[in-house]
Amino acid sequence: MNYMDEVVIESSAGKFARILAIVIFSLTMGALATAITADIVIFAEQIITFIFACIASVVVFIFGFILVIISCVLIFGIFILENYGFWPITWAGDAFREIMADAIPTQEQITTMAIIRINLIVLCLIIFVFSIICLSLNKKAKKSGAAIKVKRTKAFGVLSLVFSLLGVFMGLGTLLILSLF
Repeated sequence: MNYMDEVVIESSAGKFARILAIVIFSLTMGALATAITADIVIFAEQIITFIFACIASVVVFIFGFILVIISCVLIFGIFILENYGFWPITWAGDAFREIMADAIPTQEQITTMAIIRINLIVLCLIIFVFSIICLSLNKKAKKSGAAIKVKRTKAFGVLSLVFSLLGVFMGLGTLLILSLF
């Protein structure tokens, strides 16, 4: 019998489980995209400052390392290294700290981030409940023997369940970190 000749008979529970699985998986991916986008938009200035601080400290370190090599060639560098240690690392660390001193998040940014995280935690909990419902409907449809397309439904349901749990834990972790500010 050819695959195309098969008649697919699906119960209403199987159809609903498949639709629900797609919807909750889409909501899960949307929540992930929202979290990433919100983080970038809210903390754009701090992210750019951090990237600039990393690049600037690398440039300062390379410049200092070149100066160490030149000073060692001219003999007095060994004396400086004995007295002050490997000072290019100190220069790079100081440059990084000075640049990052201006990148302190405001209370408004922290509050906005907390509100978004609370909403995402609630959404993840709703997705968690619906993914359990989806998986139980899928199991019911599979037991009845009327559903043939249960693998994709189960995969979407399990992925949504796992991602929603990860979203809840990550959201709670973020709120814990934000409470330190």
